[in-house]
Amino acid sequence: MMDNLASSEEQNKSSEPARSFVTLDLPCKYRFLRMVRQAVTDLCARAGMSELKAASLEMAVDEACSNVMEHSYGGETDTRKEPQHPGLRINLIQQDGKVLVEIFDRGRGFDFNDHIIMEPEQYMRDGHERGLGMYIIRKFVDDVAYERNTPYGHCLRMTKRL
Repeated sequence: MMDNLASSEEQNKSSEPARSFVTLDLPCKYRFLRMVRQAVTDLCARAGMSELKAASLEMAVDEACSNVMEHSYGGETDTRKEPQHPGLRINLIQQDGKVLVEIFDRGRGFDFNDHIIMEPEQYMRDGHERGLGMYIIRKFVDDVAYERNTPYGHCLRMTKRL
């Protein structure tokens, strides 16, 4: 599941060289999110990121992966019935002064910039039980971008500075 990509420069649009680069190719199963969270935490520690910042990035990545599974793919897939399902590809990249996470999927995709972000106050006032995912993703990282239909699928790219 973990593997260093030789073509990291293709996927990493930054001109900075990667100091560490790990790729996770995972099936569309919620139980694998623990592995993703641990990989994010480990790379952040290796980069020297504070625990608070690492926890913020970990939460944003977990939320983004959950959203891909639920909304882009319509839920978990049964790999016994769909062994060729594309699942998720997650690149974890340590560069000088930051950690970059790229999440690729081949699901439905969506218009990231037009998505309405619900503020926590509104969320509480309206009695919602769900719907803070985009808020978490946008507010817990320093930079976020979404690109549809790259050669590797749709890509959500999140950056957290040390």
